[in-house]
Amino acid sequence: MTYKIEVDVLEAVGDFYPGLALEDAKQIAESIVNNWDYSNMFNGIADDISWYADSHDIELEGKDGVEEESDNIYVLNSPKSELFKESDV
Repeated sequence: MTYKIEVDVLEAVGDFYPGLALEDAKQIAESIVNNWDYSNMFNGIADDISWYADSHDIELEGKDGVEEESDNIYVLNSPKSELFKESDV
């Protein structure tokens, strides 16, 4: 099983407006994809993580990869994710 959520934006535009000309639907879909803001989606996922962890009695406290040091500097241990790749710069 994969844990991905994928949306065919062109298909979604067509589902919402089946009478739209294909070229117009493509133009709208391209604009949506090119200007997509992922922050709302990630905020929703963060909320879902908390809700489902609670419903499954899974403790999240202290498992966020952030540890407070004695000098109040926080160390982030980034998760293994494409979103947190180290820069080659």
